[in-house]
Amino acid sequence: MTSVEQAGQSRRCAVIYNPTKVSDKFHALVEESLQRNGWSNTLWLETSAEDPGRAMTRQAVAEQVDLVIGAGGDGTIRYVADALAHTGIPMGLVPAGTGNLLARNLDLPLEEAGAIEVALDGQLRVVDLVKITVDDRAPEHFAVMAGIGVDAMIMDETDEDLKDKVGSAAYFVAAGKALGRLPVRMTVQLDTNRPVRRHAMLCVIGNVGRLRGNITLIPGASPDDGLLDLYIASPRRFRHWAKVALRLITRRAKKDDQVDQQMGKRVRIKIHGKDNYQLDGDVVGESTTLDAEIQPGALTICVPAQAANEPQQ
Repeated sequence: MTSVEQAGQSRRCAVIYNPTKVSDKFHALVEESLQRNGWSNTLWLETSAEDPGRAMTRQAVAEQVDLVIGAGGDGTIRYVADALAHTGIPMGLVPAGTGNLLARNLDLPLEEAGAIEVALDGQLRVVDLVKITVDDRAPEHFAVMAGIGVDAMIMDETDEDLKDKVGSAAYFVAAGKALGRLPVRMTVQLDTNRPVRRHAMLCVIGNVGRLRGNITLIPGASPDDGLLDLYIASPRRFRHWAKVALRLITRRAKKDDQVDQQMGKRVRIKIHGKDNYQLDGDVVGESTTLDAEIQPGALTICVPAQAANEPQQ
């Protein structure tokens, strides 16, 4: 691990932010911290509804900045992380959404002032990303999870106004609607293992394991172990659902809970038909085939010093 200050020489920072998510004090807080930490000639780039951050991050990379701060919801953070993959440029993260999944999994501050300080004066941690190719679309990276089934349905049916008012509780409202849906028929192949067929209510490719509401979906998932985690839940009866819920609460597998949980380097998911999929909390669209592969050490993130010094699992 190394500090942000040690990593940079010219000390130029790009700030990519969603103006609808950050506070009115955001600009002033960042400017004050930049000056205090010796950064200059800052590149300020606003995201838009048409582009949540991809072109802005590419511009920052082209201008060879020493640090990119991404400020916004999970979508903004995903686009910034995707464009920074394999560049070696560190990413500071200021979570400003409802989920803030990556920040929660890395134990980053969730309030602006603390997150800004870590972004500019924290330690550097190298983490993995997952490269995913969906049907004939261009490949992209995600840092948290990709999901099909109930997971994507919950994201798709969550009312944005409700999210703003009640936060994570909005997802439980959507979950009640999603549980009435039919399972998704799919064939899954992990690495060179024999393909398996499932009628799954939930299929998740994870780089980390925690969800909103302090729920751990994939116990033991680590963002820097060089492996992706596969979680498939195929409950058919009420007792299966009860065991899946108990598994979430206790973070331990239960006999006959109809859950497959494995680790590997790549996975192919072939859906029999079409279904929506989500990346880091954002529903992207419909899919028939998803190919995902772990990208070890693809991203460098600024984290609190104590977190950087913790031994890796």
